[in-house]
Amino acid sequence: METAIRWAPASTPDDQRFLYVDIKGQEFKHCKVTSRPDKFTLTYDVLSAFSHGSEFRSFDWCPTEENLVAVGHASGDVVVAHLDTGALIPLALPSKVQRACHGLAWNSSGLLAAGLDKFRGDYCLNIWDPHQRPVRMASRGGSERQVPDPLRRYANGEPVASVRFFNDQPSLLIAESHGNPSLQFSTRCVHELTVNRLDENYFASCAPFDNASICIWDRRSGSRYSTAAGTSSGTVDAGHVLEIRPGIASGSTIQSLRFSQTQRGRLGMLTDRGIFRAYHIAKDHSPDELRAALEKTVGRGSSKHYPEQLYTKTVRDFQTSFPPKTRSKDSSQRVSAFDFMTTDPFDGLEAITILNDRNVAVYSLPLVCGRVSLSPQGALVRGGFAHGQDFRVFAPAQGSKAAQATQEIQDRASKKMESTMEGKEANGKAGEDGGKDSGGTGIISSRQRREKLLLPEKLANVQDALTLMTIPRLRLREGYTLNPERNQNIVSDDTALQDLWAWIERAHTRASDGSMIIHGVDMNYLGVQSIWSGNLGLSLENRLASSDLDDDVDVPKLIEQLAKKLDLQETKMCDTDFMPQRQLCLYICGAIASVDDLEGVVTQLVEERQHTQAAAFALFHDETELAYKALRNNRPTQAHKLLAMAIAGAPRGDPNFDWEEACAEIAKELTDPFAKAILALVSKGSWESVLRETTLPLRYRVEVAVRWLPDDQLTTYIRDTSMEAVQQGDIEGAVLTGLDHAAMDLFQSYINKFNDIQTAVLVMNYAVPRLVSDAFNANRFHAWRETYRQQMNSWKMHLHRAKFDVDSRNLAVSWDGRKLTRSQPQQVSLVCNYCTRPLSQQEERPDHQLAGAESTHHTPNNPLGSAQMGGTVCPKCGRHMPRCGVCSLWLGSPHPLSRAAIADDSKKGEEAHRPEEMLKRFVVFCIKCNHGYHADHAKVWFSRHKSCPVSECGCICEG
Repeated sequence: METAIRWAPASTPDDQRFLYVDIKGQEFKHCKVTSRPDKFTLTYDVLSAFSHGSEFRSFDWCPTEENLVAVGHASGDVVVAHLDTGALIPLALPSKVQRACHGLAWNSSGLLAAGLDKFRGDYCLNIWDPHQRPVRMASRGGSERQVPDPLRRYANGEPVASVRFFNDQPSLLIAESHGNPSLQFSTRCVHELTVNRLDENYFASCAPFDNASICIWDRRSGSRYSTAAGTSSGTVDAGHVLEIRPGIASGSTIQSLRFSQTQRGRLGMLTDRGIFRAYHIAKDHSPDELRAALEKTVGRGSSKHYPEQLYTKTVRDFQTSFPPKTRSKDSSQRVSAFDFMTTDPFDGLEAITILNDRNVAVYSLPLVCGRVSLSPQGALVRGGFAHGQDFRVFAPAQGSKAAQATQEIQDRASKKMESTMEGKEANGKAGEDGGKDSGGTGIISSRQRREKLLLPEKLANVQDALTLMTIPRLRLREGYTLNPERNQNIVSDDTALQDLWAWIERAHTRASDGSMIIHGVDMNYLGVQSIWSGNLGLSLENRLASSDLDDDVDVPKLIEQLAKKLDLQETKMCDTDFMPQRQLCLYICGAIASVDDLEGVVTQLVEERQHTQAAAFALFHDETELAYKALRNNRPTQAHKLLAMAIAGAPRGDPNFDWEEACAEIAKELTDPFAKAILALVSKGSWESVLRETTLPLRYRVEVAVRWLPDDQLTTYIRDTSMEAVQQGDIEGAVLTGLDHAAMDLFQSYINKFNDIQTAVLVMNYAVPRLVSDAFNANRFHAWRETYRQQMNSWKMHLHRAKFDVDSRNLAVSWDGRKLTRSQPQQVSLVCNYCTRPLSQQEERPDHQLAGAESTHHTPNNPLGSAQMGGTVCPKCGRHMPRCGVCSLWLGSPHPLSRAAIADDSKKGEEAHRPEEMLKRFVVFCIKCNHGYHADHAKVWFSRHKSCPVSECGCICEG
């Protein structure tokens, strides 16, 4: 070790001082920090300096007088130097025989301890008071000097490697030695003694060489009262409270150990290879019962006098502003000495260091991020970065509906991206994300626009991200369940979701009326891809479950027969060999069926001033004149007139490049997808240009492709577009995949991208297990469904979860009414007060029995016989249920005057089955006194009384 550094314990934020020690140059510098340009560097002035002029082996800086430094030499001399008055002759404290001084330590009272190498017949641990006047003459090498006499001498003939005083007990000393002290630990970790100044019960030492290790000791170990006055009968304790194996490379040594004086339990370690590390030592939890028992036995407050177990909480390396790779390659930038600074403990752990190039640098231990907890309600709580700092709470926006909250989030995200784009343009970096694309208003697809506004990394702030996480809960509160019509209103902020639920509403309506059943084959929830390819995939077996057809059924023929059954009308489209397939695809897409319907839709859209959408619909049906009129009617704008002129003036025949360029320039300034689609068509006159206009929703692009692409091109387009939709998690692609096995992959990608498991579960409930029941997808859907159910429970929306369970089971039926799932087992039942067995008279349903099957329970006697009229009895022990607290009849028995009641019910008919009439025969119990009543008796009684009707009970049951 060629250098050392010590931080002044008395330093303050305004007055920071340290001692710079150049061991090789035999120089001491008392320095003061003048500035901190940044967190990792400092500048300083030298207040005073002392050059000793001879090699020394140890030193220590006096904690009470900063101008005093004790220096130990290889000859055994100990010199106390005054840093501020170098002209004075140092005070020499020579040892009896010449030998190395290995360790020096000041205590808080100004005493100095020196540990010397072994010499027979001489003490190796001496304690002096440097301020004591010399009392005797010492002679060595022919010279005579006056020196103070040691106050104490210990370790006769035993070498002392290192020594330290305790601050809280200045007369208590730690030293590496043999002999018979008050408390002795047998260990090879005898170097670099350091005391934890924030809890001086603990101190550390190390074995720096082969198989290096660090040991933490507790001075309360062993016998604390074993030393009597004038004698030593100490205890040997070989047990450390914690041993740390730093795992340094072979041949490397531990050079320095220091405890932090501001952060409890922080131990710093430095090796000769520049490894600079901090260990966080923490106390293990001690049960309150154990401490209470100890204090009760030994005495109050006695628990703090006994050792406590420690553990290593964290191990972290220090970092600086310089890249670690640069430091590891440059040996001059390695740390050669360090000491902890007494800075604000809430600012993190800092250490002042000397590098191999003799420069001073500050290393800091990065703050540990506090714990983060996210509640099911969307509140995020983050702990402080350092001990003692307050936590911070981030909450989502409150008091708005899901659609309104989402729209506000999208508006802020759009503004953020626009400002980012403006900044890039100002810095000359525009175009990295495709020009206006970054602002969300350029030429991007409908899917990309949705991603840019709803992905978390695009949001404006943390609150928006948390609010976005609460959208599923807000939607559920508004009724976002398995009602497609209501769901469309709830997701009014998201056109893709609206189109999805509109498609599901049409498909569910067809499934309910049975119009998609042909020869007993379930053709519901099919997508365009399955219809056009004539391949029903893995769902074929489920679709044929109620049919007499074989598995090798001719699917294209079924599609032709289904199209004929639905009486689909012919419309304008290209020449094709697969007219029924195209007609059924358009029917599945929800396309406008006839010209008359088209005129009605166009007229309605024009009245709503949606001119471009009306014109686009007309052009998709190749009704140019109708499109022109739509753009000219009902107070059109100048832009609408421009589009009408483009439709009327579009060139026919050979391409006109000037015309195409003009249309392209106009399209760049437009944001309306229907207007852009119109310009794409009139500029080149090809339907492929419309399909490349990805701002147009996918449903309309598919409709255009089905109408106008040749058969081979349509096959390629549907295949490629379906694959892209599945990979991108584009829910607009549901019109292509249908609710089939491909839809499971599509919604998996959708969940991965948007974390919207709610929509995936609700949508696929229509198909699982009706159409999708293979093991892989069934298990995948079960995982989604259970996750969503747990979410609803965590939101405390148990009634919504129960309704979801019921509605899901109602959907799990085949087209011919067969139930496809087992009903839930009974969750609440009455039990016998004596044997706690259920009072049900029916045996449990066998596991193999489906919920839809009927079960028969044989009753050996007349259900209205005398035994049954006596009330319900336990089938296990035969005891009755309790008596009614009002009428004193057995609970579980038929209503009083049962025969008259039954006869009266037969006359009432449906009235007897009203809920309030049926509830009269239920049994109720008081949760305070456990007395039971007939429900109608309890209702009448407690409408007039508050106390229990049972005599001598006294329970205030009501309220």
